[in-house]
Amino acid sequence: MKFVGPFQMKQFSVAHDNCAMRVNTDGCLLGAIAGENHHQDSVQHVLDIGTGSGVIALQMAQRFNNAFVDAVEIHGPSAKQATENFKNSPWNNRMICYHEPLQEFEASVSYDIIVSNPPYFESGPTKLDEGVANARHALTLDFNSLIEHASRLLKETGTFWCVLPADRAEQMIEAGIEENLHPVSIYAIRPKNDRPANRVILAFSKETTAETCRKEFVLYKAPQEYTQEVREVLEPFYASL
Repeated sequence: MKFVGPFQMKQFSVAHDNCAMRVNTDGCLLGAIAGENHHQDSVQHVLDIGTGSGVIALQMAQRFNNAFVDAVEIHGPSAKQATENFKNSPWNNRMICYHEPLQEFEASVSYDIIVSNPPYFESGPTKLDEGVANARHALTLDFNSLIEHASRLLKETGTFWCVLPADRAEQMIEAGIEENLHPVSIYAIRPKNDRPANRVILAFSKETTAETCRKEFVLYKAPQEYTQEVREVLEPFYASL
């Protein structure tokens, strides 16, 4: 197996060679955006479901400096690596990774922000439908189960953020509404200007009166060159862009 070196951010480093899912742009966008509707100092508790390497949890710890950040990961090697990444970070005194299924996770607090970029979604619908092993190996969750437990763990004033394939957004929104979670942000992510969105970041709230904010990101203006908008979002984290 080829060695994959750590992903170096400005304020932390992410080892991810043993993880079910490596550091990727979709996840880092989620970590940079999630909870943007919360006042920074008011966020006390954050949960990352299916944390993988822990990169999103680390971004949340960087952004919300009063928050305790919990992470849940069922895949053993990923949970171990996330724990090491947390210990080696500047925020090690307020980050914990729990190696257990979300369905068994019990918290003594409710969360202001819950985020998730699980491999179940990242692998895409084609692989899912074929039952590819690694999609369910790291996190055995369907939409309804994820939404159900996010709602269980979320504060009444909290928000749940996730990233998933664009063609499954409506399915997730329907599942959310059934659990009294309503879409407050829908961000379409297009790989290039001339391509349709292939990922969507969704934010849900228990507050039924909130209006839905719609935005769009175009990732690349040229091969391996981010658009200015994406550069601005990732600039607080990436060591080089």
